[in-house]
Amino acid sequence: MLSKRQVITAIVFWLLVFGAFVILTGPDEFRGNIDAISYEELAVMLVAVGAGVVSMGLCLYVLARNLGLGLSAVESVFLNTAVSLAHNLTPLGQAGGIPVGAAIVSMRSTSRYEEILAALSMKDIVSFVPAILVFVFVGPYLLLVEQSIPGPIRPFLGAFSLFVVLICVLVFAVNRNSATAHRLLQRIAAAVNRTVARLPYVPALDADELERRLDDFSDSLGDLASDRTTVVLATAGATGSFLAQGTLVWLTFAAIGAEIPLALAIFSVPVSLLASGLPLPGGTGGVEAVQITVITVFVGVGTGSATTAVVLSRGLVFWTPIVLGTLTLLALNLQRRRAGGPSEQPDEST
Repeated sequence: MLSKRQVITAIVFWLLVFGAFVILTGPDEFRGNIDAISYEELAVMLVAVGAGVVSMGLCLYVLARNLGLGLSAVESVFLNTAVSLAHNLTPLGQAGGIPVGAAIVSMRSTSRYEEILAALSMKDIVSFVPAILVFVFVGPYLLLVEQSIPGPIRPFLGAFSLFVVLICVLVFAVNRNSATAHRLLQRIAAAVNRTVARLPYVPALDADELERRLDDFSDSLGDLASDRTTVVLATAGATGSFLAQGTLVWLTFAAIGAEIPLALAIFSVPVSLLASGLPLPGGTGGVEAVQITVITVFVGVGTGSATTAVVLSRGLVFWTPIVLGTLTLLALNLQRRRAGGPSEQPDEST
């Protein structure tokens, strides 16, 4: 689970990054931009945040239902905020958050850990689909139609869209050779397990147990991937979340008086999320920097306005799962105590 040290470190790091962006913008300009937002505009922005949270939670619900994890739609929405909490408070974003998120979901589900891990992994996999669609279709639209894009930037935008297409071809090739990919995964996991075994105080699995768990994970992932209805519905939920986040960015810029194209706002979300793979809690700092750069370079919005809008919209996306996820974890621990099960020690985890 999440240790208090991880939580405190991630939150302090976010506050330091937030403070750095405020200083770069100028405290007076930043405060002036925030003051320009009306309560009505803030309410609409919060609706966009809520739509994104619900959409991604329903994505998890569709996958969980397929594997029989025993989660309702409402439970899936709140549990997904706890999973997002793990993403935001652990290094390496998705890679660090998925294992912790699976442990959190296992507090509510009686299914095997590997099945839960497969559901969360598939959720992240289908999340790439709307990102790819944005890259492949919105990118060329911005390149060919949107006149606000500076001429020198257009070749880079075209090259980036082509790069995404090549990645899709590579993924298709891996899918066509799933047996080879599975053997490669086994070798990587075995190598990691052998390395862990050499570390003091860190438990490692024996070879048979590791192979069994990998088979459970692969079988569950294969079951999800082979069900087209489940994949389509889950992708629709992930797409709704991306559109909601892009709309939030667009609304935030409009609220502070800096108009940008809606297509660019949506395009900036998956591009900036590429930085979530950096060894930072939830990609904090990297995601904002990429998004600010993309928007200012493409449409020439003032750096101060872009920084304010991006930091505010990202702050809402970052803190919403922290608040809701923390409340969800507290509720799960309370249920465990009432059921007489083991609970997390307050001095060790949250």
